[in-house]
Amino acid sequence: MTNPQLNTQARDQAKRDEQNKATDEAARTARTVTDEAARVGEQTARAGADIARRGAETARDNLQSGLNTANLSFQRINDQFTQALGFNGPQAEELARRSSQNLQAVSQASSVLMRGTQEVSREWVNLAQERVQKTMDGLSRLAGVRSVQDFVAVQSDLVRDNLQQVIDTNKRVAEVSVRIADEAARSIQQAQGNPNQPRRAA
Repeated sequence: MTNPQLNTQARDQAKRDEQNKATDEAARTARTVTDEAARVGEQTARAGADIARRGAETARDNLQSGLNTANLSFQRINDQFTQALGFNGPQAEELARRSSQNLQAVSQASSVLMRGTQEVSREWVNLAQERVQKTMDGLSRLAGVRSVQDFVAVQSDLVRDNLQQVIDTNKRVAEVSVRIADEAARSIQQAQGNPNQPRRAA
């Protein structure tokens, strides 16, 4: 006949062994998932940063090309206009001076906008870099959990932190955008409000 106390001890040990095995398996699975998520997160962040950088470069190049084309077109139109209307002497010089001031104001505003585009791009690149770092830190925390409850708690903290980071970055981008728009508007307004610039009656 078997000893009931030995049977109970054997069952308890079997339960502990089964729980330890399940915990070890869950930890291995969590590490595998976190390693894969880290790899994917890092690739995504790098791709996002690369796309943002290329987008900013393309926008800058397109804006510069557009300004160059506009400048040449404006000069040709100005020359044709002054010839067609027979402006010469002081009138032609005044028209050329005003046109030059307006073009300079547009160029300054465009430079401010290009700088703003670069600042916004840097914000997004910084977001991607911070996101990679926080994802790696979070995955390390996930890999160290020992229970399902801890896993869920850590994962919900990570989701909350991700959302907060996106909100903070969007706020910074909006602040930069408003500041840059104000600077560009001031460039245009200064050219319009230049006291040395005479106004012609309509």
